Amino acid sequence: MTIQHRFSQNQKMQQKMALNAQMRQSIQLLRMAGQELNEYINASMEKNPFLQREELKKKLGLGKDHTHNRIGSAISPDYTEKEVAQPENPRSSLLSQVNTLDMDDKIVEIAEYIIDELDDNGYIQTGLEEIAGELAVGVEDAEKALSIIQALDPAGIGARDVRECLQLQLKRIGKERSLEYTIVTDLTLELAKSDIKKIARSLNIDENAVSAALKNIKKLNPRPASTLLSKTSETVIPDLVASLKNKKLRLELNRESVPRLRLYNPYEEKLDIIMDEEVKEFLKNNMNAAKQLLDGLKRREETMCRVANFILKFQLDCLENGLSRVKGLTLQDVAKALELHPSTISRTVSNKYIQINDKVMPLKNFLSHSVRKENGETASKTSVKHRIKGLIDSEDKTKPLSDSAITARLKSEGILIERRTVAKYRESLKILPTHLRRKR
Repeated sequence: MTIQHRFSQNQKMQQKMALNAQMRQSIQLLRMAGQELNEYINASMEKNPFLQREELKKKLGLGKDHTHNRIGSAISPDYTEKEVAQPENPRSSLLSQVNTLDMDDKIVEIAEYIIDELDDNGYIQTGLEEIAGELAVGVEDAEKALSIIQALDPAGIGARDVRECLQLQLKRIGKERSLEYTIVTDLTLELAKSDIKKIARSLNIDENAVSAALKNIKKLNPRPASTLLSKTSETVIPDLVASLKNKKLRLELNRESVPRLRLYNPYEEKLDIIMDEEVKEFLKNNMNAAKQLLDGLKRREETMCRVANFILKFQLDCLENGLSRVKGLTLQDVAKALELHPSTISRTVSNKYIQINDKVMPLKNFLSHSVRKENGETASKTSVKHRIKGLIDSEDKTKPLSDSAITARLKSEGILIERRTVAKYRESLKILPTHLRRKR
């Protein structure tokens, strides 16, 4: 092998490594939002002399050199004051843990998606088959990603129900073969009622042993995500701002949600006279890193605007009439229309907030799976949830509707749905079961 050929191979390898690093950074930036992205940018500025904060030319930051990142035109200049107090997002801690693990990029993508699907208590409400379908991956890969999440801290995170949550916590402390584990696994109903006598009879053991086991079970946390929540709250500033007037959508980036950067090169004219090779290498590497970050941020903005623009135009009826009118639109649908990978869409909507007129809400609120209707059409999962909530809100509180009654009512309206799905939707709305809603 000639020296020239070896040099060419090394050069190609270095270029490939640089490209992979750039792709990883772009993926990372697309997922980030709010405080996490601000911290990343500020940390990059501190260690890179070629990055400098760019002052906004106007309150909205819409100087001539900014127009290439705009969609539509400016709206009310006081939108940045309309912030929403939100509890600190526990997902950030979980994502940080995932990013420290050495595993296949595809599994990381699935894990990130699952983490974003967790509810406020840390449970996964979406089935693995549904997740696999959304991301166009195998169910086995989704199962692998979920098992990784369930190994994160705190124990119990990523459970599909309370029983699995408690099982995960008992496994973590080495009690997989304990009396506590048996009660949690086989006697869930009796456990919920703290029926010591019935548990003792079922297992043919002493009531004192059952009582001691129940005390240990009560020390477990059925809401594991609560341990990740800070007592303070952070302010959510929207990433995007939209307005709708006469069915015309205006959408733009919120320039104040992320620090605006520019390339600053005070060494440009001095590079030729710098003799120290280490200094030259340091400056060259930092210049390349600065350019990569700026390119990555620009791609993030373009992707975010493109995806949000498509979603909002599709959901114009919902924008005008409320979330009960959300149409079925999945990650796969958006990905297919924009010729992007579903994981790209997932990262784009993850933890991104949009202000529409005076309301700030998660962008992912405008995505929803479909439920089949009798006439062959579909209704979105979100609209069905709204209908379930409406039925329960207007029920006779002395004779509340059972899940079966709600199912029958929905079927009479042409919505084909199973009772267990109604129960799942009701639980996700944090609505109690029939016997706990009844007022005497």
